[in-house]
This record gives sequence, C-alpha cells and structure tokens, in this order.
Amino acid sequence: MANLNEFDANRVMVEFSKIAPFALILCALLSFIAVGVFCVDYYEALFNERFKEYSTSMAVMVAIIQELVRFGLLIASIRDFSDKKPFNGWLGLLGSIGLVFHDISICKDVALIWSPENPSLYSDIFIFLILIGLLLEIRLVLTVGKMKTADLGKSKKEKSNGVYQNA
Repeated sequence: MANLNEFDANRVMVEFSKIAPFALILCALLSFIAVGVFCVDYYEALFNERFKEYSTSMAVMVAIIQELVRFGLLIASIRDFSDKKPFNGWLGLLGSIGLVFHDISICKDVALIWSPENPSLYSDIFIFLILIGLLLEIRLVLTVGKMKTADLGKSKKEKSNGVYQNA
C-alpha cells in the first residue's frame, strides 16, 4: 500500500507527454498508409489500360511516392518550425494541404469504383482518414514546433560557431 501513496499522476502525465509526439507521428504515418492503400486501388484501375501487367507495380510505386512525400513534408515542416524557419514550414504545410485536396478528389473516384450505387459509404471513411492525417500534421507542428531544438532528442551535443561539439 505504501507504493500507492507514492504514485504521482503528474509524473505519469509528464512521461506520457514525452512520447505523445512519437505517438502522433505513428498515427499520422498509419493514416498515410491507409490512404495509400486506396490510392493503389485507384491507380491500378487507372493504369490497367496503359500498363496492363505492370499496372499493380506502377500503382504501388505512385502511391508510395505520394504518401512518402506527404510524410516527408510532415517531418520537414516540424523541423522547419522548430528551427525557427516559419516560411519553409508554411510551404511544407501548403504542400501537404495540396496533397490533401488531391487525395480527396481521388477518394471520390475510388468510392465510385467500389460502390457505384452508394459511393458516400466509402468516401466518408477515406475523407476521415485524409483529414485525420492533416489534423495530426498541424498538431505535431504546434506541439514539436514550439519545443526548443535542444529538447528534440535530448542530444549531448551543443552548437558552437556553427559546429556541433560534445558537451
């Protein structure tokens, strides 16, 4: 029973808050993967006429590129804001928003392929996943972007005269 008296909820919350950015990045990555899956289906139908036996490979490659760019923009935007480069960060976010609009237009086509009589059944799910990714991206920029760069990774190196040195 003595251990229960020593339980500190604040300490638990501090520890959870340390892993929260990683959990948000993981959730964003999972939403990008889910969006990539339905993009593969769309691109495969699109490429089937032109590339025939290579349509699946082409579809997977294009979807991977599309979602990796989105993930790269997420990481780069976070880093840009934390490095006090807001112009670069906003450019990354604008690029992500452009990809969101592209994904939403694709999801409507995929929903029509999957269910011509009731496309909103699928398009609503896809739009939800797309917007969750964007919401997490904005939240990560707000969370990690406000942290001091030294807090990221808690490195024992310090920057002096433009050169990193061991502390």
